[in-house]
Amino acid sequence: MPVSEKAQSSRPEPAAATRATVMQLFATAVARTQCPFADQVNGPLAGLLAERAGHGAKEFGYKRETAGEFTQWGGLDGIRLSRWVCAVARKYTESLTGMSLAEAFGRSLEREAEQGLAEARTVAVGVTRSWASLYRSGDRHEPHFHPNTALSAVYYVAAPGTCEIDLLDPRQNVDYYDPGISLAGESHRVRLACAPGELLVFPGWLKHAVPPFQDETPRMSIAWNLNYTLG
Repeated sequence: MPVSEKAQSSRPEPAAATRATVMQLFATAVARTQCPFADQVNGPLAGLLAERAGHGAKEFGYKRETAGEFTQWGGLDGIRLSRWVCAVARKYTESLTGMSLAEAFGRSLEREAEQGLAEARTVAVGVTRSWASLYRSGDRHEPHFHPNTALSAVYYVAAPGTCEIDLLDPRQNVDYYDPGISLAGESHRVRLACAPGELLVFPGWLKHAVPPFQDETPRMSIAWNLNYTLG
């Protein structure tokens, strides 16, 4: 007797026929660490940021941001902190690539058919732009990323409690269609609660946001746009 098409489709396949390897792909690496000299620089920097936020600061309505380059007006503490941030960012890249910064850059040149250029140059992590942000009660920062930036770094200077930051799913098309079942954490946000003295480093293309801040004592942070520089 012939088997109907409906019956055929509902007949279970043997276990061996449906066996597959499931791979979790496209993970995003985020570095989080405590500054070893935070107790020496955070107090002086908090006073400096409060002063800078009151003179010529950029008022966006959702937060206040200092004008000028932090690496230039941050004094010796700012220079020390920025150098440490670049060192952490360098280690971040080297840990992920499993090779030195110069070798990783050289591999990139080889892929672009520019062999030989890397040997004549030194490669470092440098600051493209740096600034400080001050959040008051009711402030927030909508999802955004930093264009033309290899790595983004955020350091928390002062806050009455923890400093929350949301890291957004970087896959562009996850909101295009809702199949009814989530298999890969579509549209998932990771919220980190950091304390003053902590640093985050992540790819410049990763969207991030600051949820509404509710406290009368301001929250202060410093951000750097970092790129690989050639000597």
